Amino acid sequence: MTTLADRKSFCLAELTRWQDDLVPALATIPDGPTFEAVRERFVTLLEKMPDPGWRAPTMRAFSTSGALYVAVYLAMRESGADAKTAWSVCEKATASRFARMKGMERSAASSGMFSWPMRFLVRSLEARSKGAPLGGWAARYVPPSESSDYGVDYDRCAIHQLAIDADAAEFAPFICNADAIGSHEFGGGLVRTETLAQGGTRCDFRFKKEARPRSASTWSEWV
Repeated sequence: MTTLADRKSFCLAELTRWQDDLVPALATIPDGPTFEAVRERFVTLLEKMPDPGWRAPTMRAFSTSGALYVAVYLAMRESGADAKTAWSVCEKATASRFARMKGMERSAASSGMFSWPMRFLVRSLEARSKGAPLGGWAARYVPPSESSDYGVDYDRCAIHQLAIDADAAEFAPFICNADAIGSHEFGGGLVRTETLAQGGTRCDFRFKKEARPRSASTWSEWV
C-alpha cells in the first residue's frame, strides 16, 4: 500500500499554499504552536494516510487537507488547546484559503463540482472501492433527484480513520465543518444529514448548485 508519504513533495507543496492562511490563524492563539510545529506533525501523518492515487485527484486532495487539519490539532493539543479551539484556527485558515482561490483552482472547486468529469470521478471511485477502500475511501454515487443535482454517500472516510489512528478521534467531527465552509464559498448547495465522524452510518453529501451561496451563519449547525 502506498501512502501520502510517497507523494511528500506534492503534499508539502499543498502545505505551502496554506501557509499564508494558517500562520495568522495560529497567531490568534496565545502561546500556540508555530507553523513549523504543524509541519513536523503533518509530515509524520503522511505515513499513516493511504494514497488514493493519481486517478482519484479529488480524494487525494481531501486526504492531504485532512492530514493538515489533524496536524494542526495535534500541535495545538500539545500547547494545551482543546478540539474546539483547534478548530477555530482551522476554520479561520480554511475560510481565508478558500476565499483566496482564483482561476482554475476556484473554477474546479465551484462549477467543476457539477461537471461531467467530477461525476465520472465519483462513479470511478464507487467502482474501484467496492471490493476494498481506495486510499481509505469507499463511496457510492447518488443520481440526480428533485432535491439535488447529484450526491455521494461515503461508507468509509480516510480523514476520520486518520484521526482515529493518530489518537485524535475527538477532533474528527469538527473537520466535517470544512465542507460547510466550502459550500458557502463556492455555492455548492451542500445538504448533509449525517457523517461517520459525527456518529452516522455514512456521510450523505447532496449537491445542488446555487446562484447565491447559503449564509455563513449556517456553519454553526454542523457541529
